[in-house]
Amino acid sequence: MIEPIRELLSDILGREMPPLTPETPFEALPGWDSVAHLAILMEAERRFGAALTAAQMVGMKTVGDLLAALGGKP
Repeated sequence: MIEPIRELLSDILGREMPPLTPETPFEALPGWDSVAHLAILMEAERRFGAALTAAQMVGMKTVGDLLAALGGKP
């Protein structure tokens, strides 16, 4: 389930992503910043047909947080 997230991150951040685990913090990703974080979440909503709340977006710190918020859709 992580591979679609890895592809999304590569697309948004414009870089090849290292192997990811649910514990991978967004801050550790090459090219990540707060603006990219918002772009990642908006694209995740679009690609996976999800609707994230503001509270989910603010609290999202890891790849696992994104997976949980998407309800395992990817």
